[in-house]
Amino acid sequence: MKRMNAQKREAAERKHGFTLLELLISIGLTAILMVALFSAMNIYFRLQVDSHEEITRQQVSRALLRQMTRDIQSIVFIKEKATEDSTTSTSSMSSTSTGSTSNTDDSGTTAAMLTYTNGLVGTANDLLLYVSSPDKSLSYVDAQSLTSTDERTGDLMIVRYLVADTAGGGLSGSIAKKLAGSRTGPVGLVRITGDLFGMSSAVQLGKEEEFTSVDAVEAKEVSKIEFRYFDGTQWQETWDSTELKALPTAIEIVITLQQPDTSENQGSADTSDPYALGETTHRTIVALPLAESSAGETAL
Repeated sequence: MKRMNAQKREAAERKHGFTLLELLISIGLTAILMVALFSAMNIYFRLQVDSHEEITRQQVSRALLRQMTRDIQSIVFIKEKATEDSTTSTSSMSSTSTGSTSNTDDSGTTAAMLTYTNGLVGTANDLLLYVSSPDKSLSYVDAQSLTSTDERTGDLMIVRYLVADTAGGGLSGSIAKKLAGSRTGPVGLVRITGDLFGMSSAVQLGKEEEFTSVDAVEAKEVSKIEFRYFDGTQWQETWDSTELKALPTAIEIVITLQQPDTSENQGSADTSDPYALGETTHRTIVALPLAESSAGETAL
């Protein structure tokens, strides 16, 4: 009887513990559960970061494209038809205009002349606009007193858009090298503005740098900008309103955004963000209200 009771007690004691195999199985299941939980949290965190970055880029792109649309639709392009009685007066008027065409009869007298005031000059990555934009404070100075880009002689001004890039040439490269520090590559979108009279005079006097200096980048997120110009029938890569004597019907703008890198070691593998969102493109088409129908559109 005592032996049977002892055996029952031993069996009961054995039921309160776990075998080594049971412990190994439980540890393995716990590890699998922890890995699955970590993976789910990692995916959630990455999606949350990407969503936040995408929303930020949408806000940045809307603000930039809205500003560029406002500038483009403020373009000044005047086509005047003037009648002159003599060749001398016509020549004098032609020298002060941006571009002109005239008809001369056999006697040498010019009957009529079309005078064009610049609307825009653009390439695939650079856009220069002649716009009308009144100063917010309506504070103007006379032409002789103009000394900086912050001063205005009137409502007419020049606006220029381009991406500053240390690998680029000309104005893009010089601005980028000034603002980038030791970093390389695209620095961001810059918007150069200045009084029309002041910038035109600076170009003639060889002091263009004084009116094209940029103290800050408009948007560091922009790594690339592209323009195309619609003439009514097809898209063009470049446009010069003075040469073509017309404005494009519309302008296509495509900006490429990336996560801005504020570190000095841009491009280093040690400082790259594994959760960074890749490049995104944002596109809009701006119609020009002053554009006239082209010959192709009229024929259609």
